[in-house]
Amino acid sequence: MSAGSVVRNMLRSIFSWKMLFMLIGSTLVFGGIGYTIQSKFTAMAAQMASMPVPVINVTAIPAEAQDWGVEVAAIGILEARRGVDINSSVPGLVQQIRFESGESVAQGQPLVQLDADVERSNLAKAQAALKLARADLARGETLLSTNNISKATLDQRQSEYDVAAAEVAALAAQIEKKTIFAPFDGELGIRKINVGQYLEAGQAIVNIQDLSIMFVNFSVSQRDLSDLKVGQKIRMTTDAYPVREFEGEISAIEPLVNQQTGMVEVQGRFDNAEGLLRPGMFAKLAVLLPARMDVVVVPQTAISYSLYGDYIYLVKAERTEAGEDVNVVERRIVDTGERRQGFVIIESGVEAGEMVVTSGQLKLDNGTRVAVVKDDTLALPDQVPVE
Repeated sequence: MSAGSVVRNMLRSIFSWKMLFMLIGSTLVFGGIGYTIQSKFTAMAAQMASMPVPVINVTAIPAEAQDWGVEVAAIGILEARRGVDINSSVPGLVQQIRFESGESVAQGQPLVQLDADVERSNLAKAQAALKLARADLARGETLLSTNNISKATLDQRQSEYDVAAAEVAALAAQIEKKTIFAPFDGELGIRKINVGQYLEAGQAIVNIQDLSIMFVNFSVSQRDLSDLKVGQKIRMTTDAYPVREFEGEISAIEPLVNQQTGMVEVQGRFDNAEGLLRPGMFAKLAVLLPARMDVVVVPQTAISYSLYGDYIYLVKAERTEAGEDVNVVERRIVDTGERRQGFVIIESGVEAGEMVVTSGQLKLDNGTRVAVVKDDTLALPDQVPVE
């Protein structure tokens, strides 16, 4: 073996021992660091384990079973019991106006007098002709009894009498039409004519409305048709009296369902003794349907929302391994129903008597420990009123 080979073998041997010592040193160093880190984490875990579990303050009340008044909302326009534009069936010159705008009138009260001088003159002439025809007829009857005239001549005189009588009746009726009367009791609007004006047949004189009873037509879904009946109560508010609630009843139900909309037309009736309601008013209506019995109701603040649906937190009592009694929350998906005056029906997911969280949900998750604090402001009433 040459000297070079010996040297190389010696170098390899030295290098191998150095690498071995470096590996052993590195292992000891990193092992010490890892041990130190593990010791710190173990100490931190032990410290955290010894810390008390955080408790979140919430308000909660028991869900209750109540009778829930059901209503159907609708809108409509008020109409008077009766209302028309008064007009004349014959033309003529306005001679007298016997009413004031806005006046209350009685049925049969004269309102307008048209000039009838020509018709009265013609009536006088016709009455004279009728008188003559009556005398001729009487003479003819006497002559016929003595066979001095023929039956045909008497029939002619009878015809002349009938024509004269019809002419008198026609002129009398025409003169009567020259006076326009109130068709029913009601309140007049603003007059649309003046004295001396020529009035065309059919031209509007004034509007009259019978305000004693008001009607309103509105539509409801055919789904509610089985719950509707004549005499059922209706509540109504108007823009003119937003804080005043009027009570009425269903007076008629249309037997035909609209095929395009699936809606049924309903008519409501409201007494208007005070005269507050007027035709054309916009009305908001609520038809009171039979109440739903024993539905589960909670405050609306108890409901939380997510992409997966509505949910609610329930307070549950548990005992820890250490024997400590605590309250924790359980998140539960629920199906909600009608909402009214800050309360909501729970169709499924919560039973009556279960404690529901009403505030403080933002910090909660499944299993979070909670402390229930008292808050009477969200307590359920004995019965949620119908709006």
